Amino acid sequence: MKKPLTVLIVEDDPEMRLVLKRVLAEVGGVEVVGEAADGATALALFERLAPRAVFIDVVLPEKDGVTLAREIFARNPWTYLVFITAYDRYREEAFAVYACDYLVKPFNLDRLRQTVERLVRFATRAGEGLRPAPLRPAEGSAGLRLFRCGSRAAVLPLKDIIFITREGRHTVVHYVGGVLKTDENLGALAAELAGYPFVRTHKGFLVNLEMVREINPCGRDTYELVLAHTKKRALMTREKFRELEALLAVGKRPWKE
Repeated sequence: MKKPLTVLIVEDDPEMRLVLKRVLAEVGGVEVVGEAADGATALALFERLAPRAVFIDVVLPEKDGVTLAREIFARNPWTYLVFITAYDRYREEAFAVYACDYLVKPFNLDRLRQTVERLVRFATRAGEGLRPAPLRPAEGSAGLRLFRCGSRAAVLPLKDIIFITREGRHTVVHYVGGVLKTDENLGALAAELAGYPFVRTHKGFLVNLEMVREINPCGRDTYELVLAHTKKRALMTREKFRELEALLAVGKRPWKE
């Protein structure tokens, strides 16, 4: 049995919360795990409930929706963020946080249903562990790297690293066979490993392109990466996707050697 898409609703209008819950219930495959009427409560609920998707109003008491979205993204960049607001002027800020969608009230309920159905499909695909053909063949060993983890240290072959990201206050390395948390800064690691196959595909992700198996649209300016050896997903900006697409089309390696 497939797990439902867990959703947190953040909306200060109780009538709008009811509308959202009704539409979510109609789509199916969705479970509303929490509701909040202000940004501060919403962040606390997000940390406790870890929902897969968050529907966010922009204008909220205590903490506005864009600030809330940034804080949610910093804690878990895999969260699907959908803005629902009466104001169109925050659209660019919303998509800068890699929102999946931005709906302006009053919106057509069918439009909302389409968004929810799309998120359910994304979540289902992420849980299936897809393994399509590789984007490029792997090219052997890329050396070793020591990662410090508090008083301990771990040594990994760079070729086995799938991607590196931020999760809460930690930098987390996902590699073939496991996961480790390191005290090292993601930006510093990105600078050290810059160059093929390691690419900063997104501000929250450093990805080994040899591990990419599929690139799927996820929002207006974002792509979701299906990766080898993990069911986790990374993100890629439209800018990086276009750069990768252009370079691969002419048979060159992406970025510098």
